Order: sequence, then C-alpha cells, then structure tokens
Amino acid sequence: MLTAIRTGAASGAATDLLARPDSRVAAIFGAGVQARTQLEAICTVRPIRTVWIYDRIPERIETFVRELAGWLVRDPSPRFCVRVATSSQEAVADADVICTATTSSTPVFDDADLKPGVHINGIGAYTPAMTEVPSATVKRALAVVDSRDAALAEAGDLILPIQQGLITETHIHAELGELVLGRKQGRTGADHSTCFKSVGIAVQNALAASLAVKNAEASGLGQRVVW
Repeated sequence: MLTAIRTGAASGAATDLLARPDSRVAAIFGAGVQARTQLEAICTVRPIRTVWIYDRIPERIETFVRELAGWLVRDPSPRFCVRVATSSQEAVADADVICTATTSSTPVFDDADLKPGVHINGIGAYTPAMTEVPSATVKRALAVVDSRDAALAEAGDLILPIQQGLITETHIHAELGELVLGRKQGRTGADHSTCFKSVGIAVQNALAASLAVKNAEASGLGQRVVW
C-alpha cells in the first residue's frame, strides 16, 4: 500500500509540473492496485472530467469500475465520468494525461494515436525487459525521471530507445526533484509532449512510511514495538 501511495504521489507531482493546466481527460492503462493511486493523484492536481480505463483482463476493469463507483458515491462533489475503453486507441484518442501501470513487455499504445501536448506517467515497466511507452514517443517527448541512475539501469522504456540508437542518456531532461526545486524548466508549450518515467526510489518509501507513522500517532492508532 505504501508503494502504491508513494508511486501515485510521484506521478501526481509530475503531472502538476508537466501536464497542461487545462487537462480534462485521463487514460489509465492497467486496473491493478497502482491504477487506483495514479488516478487519485492526477485528479488531485488537474480538473479531470473523463477517465478512460483499459486493461487486457476485463474482470480487472469491472472490479476497478465498481470501486470507483463507490468512491464517487462517497464524494458528493462533482468529479468525473468513467468509461471503459475497448482498445488502446480509444483510450488515448482524447487523453490529456496518460498513466501506464502494467507489466507489459511491449508498448501499450501507439505513438500515432496520441493527441498533441499529452503528458504520460510511465510507472509500470521497471526492468530492462519491460516497456510500456513507444520509443517514438520517448524520442519526441520531454523526458523526466525520478532518478537518472535508477532509470538508466532499470527502465526498459528508456533503455530500449537507447539501444535502438534513437536517443542517448542525455535525452533525460531532468529528475523530478530538479523541477520541484526550479533548477530545470518543464513544459514549454501547449503542444509539447512530456513523459515522466518512474522506477521508484527508496527515499519515497521512507517518506511515505514516516508520514503513515506520524498520522497513526496523531490518531492514536497502532502500537509501539520495543526492539
């Protein structure tokens, strides 16, 4: 759960810094645990009104949609409508923000199907053999990562286009922290595509765990264990 929360938080920060302010449509690839926090995070920082869900396993989509229905019922404020995509093309056709949360070894959508100015959070491919984002998309997008060293060692989404000679290591524009601190600039135009590639770093888990402990103490929950 902590991993899902901190991964969603990272994508939320990246979306806030890189996605167009007027983003209204989101597409989520994968309907597992990570998809929940990805959606919650991007809806926190952008006024999302329509969400497309795509997964190759229909049963997982059904479960996800039921959970979202319960979430929307508990939240009285106007939120968004949820739509099930029958193809990857349908999912991304109008998407302003895309989150990929799968374990795919091949790209989950085609570069030609993307609209101009889209922002992508790629969080599912975490080994050199996995890839969710097309190499052509990575090549033309402003690329931001959580950690340069970790991404270049683990992220197939970056390793594959490097091996293909489409990009070099210098294609990585910035680490997310550099954008947060204002050391690097993010999006420069409405039609500029951006991509945040995350493989996860330990400090995110440590901070998430620290916050959980602090909140538990404030709420009088849990128990102390003496080592």
